[in-house]
Amino acid sequence: MLTLSNVHVYYGHVHALKGVSITVEDGKIVSLLGSNGAGKSTTLKFISRLIQPKNGGYEVDGKSMLKASPHKVVKSGIIHCPENRRLFPLFTVEENLRMGAFSRRDKNIKEDLERVFSYFPRIKERIKQKAGTLSGGEQQMLAIGRSLMAKPKVLLLDEPSLGIAPILVKEIFAIIKKINQDGTSILLVEQNANMALSVSDYAYVLENGNIALEGSSQVLRNNDEVRRLYLGG
Repeated sequence: MLTLSNVHVYYGHVHALKGVSITVEDGKIVSLLGSNGAGKSTTLKFISRLIQPKNGGYEVDGKSMLKASPHKVVKSGIIHCPENRRLFPLFTVEENLRMGAFSRRDKNIKEDLERVFSYFPRIKERIKQKAGTLSGGEQQMLAIGRSLMAKPKVLLLDEPSLGIAPILVKEIFAIIKKINQDGTSILLVEQNANMALSVSDYAYVLENGNIALEGSSQVLRNNDEVRRLYLGG
């Protein structure tokens, strides 16, 4: 469904992505692991067309997206849930969710609101509350819910566990798995490698802008280098 091939990205003279190739197959969760500065968020920003590549290929369903604008990427079904949530803090929960559907013209928005609330009943209880007053975990739920309101084919999730209590991390990852089982493909960027590998089908490890390792998530969980660097084993 989504393919990057030999992508090179620069920030000025800094070579941030050095020939990155990634595939997200239909119906799968793919994890993108790596330390801070490895190029994970840069990869998602490139996919969303927020930054330009030096060269490389990018296709969705066999169609090149290299010249697509960010709003065309959204219309193609590639939806980015960014790091640090980026909510509208003075808007209510409902208003934030409806902002996720701003580009839609169909009549199923109310139905999709109920779908989001079925995943996150906690935010339904706070539907008229301003987003800025929610807890960190609730804000993350709202950010994911807002992304789902755009009806993604592929959901780009950037650090969903960041700044969240461990008990809520487990809850959010269980919901991520359920969202995938209901038909949404996911590219997951996550520092918590153990949780990411526990829910994903396939994984890539980025080091200094290069794909250092890739394979099924189960295989990588048992890889000595991955265990030493990312799993604390």
